Amino acid sequence: MTIKLNDVSKSFKSQEKELEVVKDINLTVEDGEFLSLLGPSGCGKTTILRMIAGLDFPSKGDLTENGSPVTGPSPGRGFVFQQYSLFPWRNVLDNIAFGPEVRGMEARERYESARNYIEMVGLTGFEDSYPHELSGGMKQRVAIARALANDPEALLMDEPFAALDVQTRHKLQEELVRIWQEEDKTIIFVTHNVDEAVFLADRVVVLSSSPGEIIKTFKIELERLRDRTSTQFIELKKEITDLVGR
Repeated sequence: MTIKLNDVSKSFKSQEKELEVVKDINLTVEDGEFLSLLGPSGCGKTTILRMIAGLDFPSKGDLTENGSPVTGPSPGRGFVFQQYSLFPWRNVLDNIAFGPEVRGMEARERYESARNYIEMVGLTGFEDSYPHELSGGMKQRVAIARALANDPEALLMDEPFAALDVQTRHKLQEELVRIWQEEDKTIIFVTHNVDEAVFLADRVVVLSSSPGEIIKTFKIELERLRDRTSTQFIELKKEITDLVGR
C-alpha cells in the first residue's frame, strides 16, 4: 500500500477559535516501507495517523491510498493503539479471531489463522488467557496479532510501546522488525522516542511543535538488527535529538 499526503492540514474548532494542529504535510509512504513519525507531544503525530486510518479527515489537502481518496476506515489499514483496546471478556484466541469473525470467516479457518499469529508474536500457551491475566507487553503482542489477523496492507501504530519498561520495549521492537520482514507490510509508527525511531524505521520524519510541520526526513541506512551501541547509531540519534529539541 502506498499512502500519499498532499498539502494536508488539520484544524480543530474550540470555543469559536480555530486551532491548526497539522500544517502543509507532503509525504509519500512507499509500499512495504517502515516509516516513523517523530516529534514532541502535541505536534500532530497521532492526528496524522488518524487521518491515514480514516478516523479523521484533513481540513485541507488530499490523502490517498494506492491513488484512491481515504474516505473512512478500511480493513487494509490496521490500527494498533497505545492502550491495547482488547476485549476483556474474550480470551487471547478470541480477541485475535475477532476481525476475521466480523468479516464472516468460517470458524475453523479463523481460529487456525489466530493460532498462527499467536505463534508469530510469541504467545503460544496463552491462547485461553484473558487480558487481565497478561502483562503489558503480552497485551500489546495480542493487539499486534489482532491487527495482523485482518491481513491489512498497512499497519498504523500509535506509540504502542510507550507504557512499557525499557527491556520489554526493546524486545517488542526486535519482534516487530522480524514480523515486518516476514509479513511485508507497510508500517507507519508514531513515537516521541528518538532511539525507537532510529532502531525501527527505514525513514524518520521529524515534526515541529504545534502546528506540526515536517522539519526534516532522515533515511536510516543502518543494517538490521541495529546495534544501539554503534558509532553511526549514536551519531544519528544525537543529530535527530538536537533537531527535535529546538
